[in-house]
Amino acid sequence: MLTKLKRLFTPGSPQPTARQKRQGRKRSPPLEDACGEDIDNFIQAVYQADAKGHSPWVLRDKSVLETLRRALEFTVHRGLWLQREEGQVAHWQGRLLALRHGEGPPLGMVLACRPDDEAAWQLRFFYISQEWKGSGHGTRLLMAVRRSLSGVPLQTRLPLTCHSAIDSLEAAGFTRQFVDAFDVARYEAPAKWDE
Repeated sequence: MLTKLKRLFTPGSPQPTARQKRQGRKRSPPLEDACGEDIDNFIQAVYQADAKGHSPWVLRDKSVLETLRRALEFTVHRGLWLQREEGQVAHWQGRLLALRHGEGPPLGMVLACRPDDEAAWQLRFFYISQEWKGSGHGTRLLMAVRRSLSGVPLQTRLPLTCHSAIDSLEAAGFTRQFVDAFDVARYEAPAKWDE
């Protein structure tokens, strides 16, 4: 690695070829931190999931929606997710990540959080935009999450009726751990390190 850096910054050293540049891009994570403008897309996906009973949040009234919006804004700007714990609010690490193709709106997004550096990342909610479903982007999103949040396991819970999400999870290396009495399955992916 040090030799490559020296070669790169030494005057007169050969420049990387187009193939080497492409290989470097392949290794970089295709996910990026979401921005404030992406929150509306995320909330719209939560609404669609809630209408089917698949959302971790029940958006019955405006106060719940506003609380979710503020929590997402806090995550985007501070890197912290506000998590209710034993009647109090805990500040967990949080990331709202977006899968993009070019400069347009996200193809999909994922909200991940964890209580501390030693804990597994919990994927609280992820989605692929309606127009991109069925194109393998769900698996691509989850593989990118595994690369971006490398070094620790990932966990998520979702209803068994979310067939395409489950297919994407399994294709991305997640395995089912158990199913609770409400037919909500817990999936986990082992730690992955950047190659």
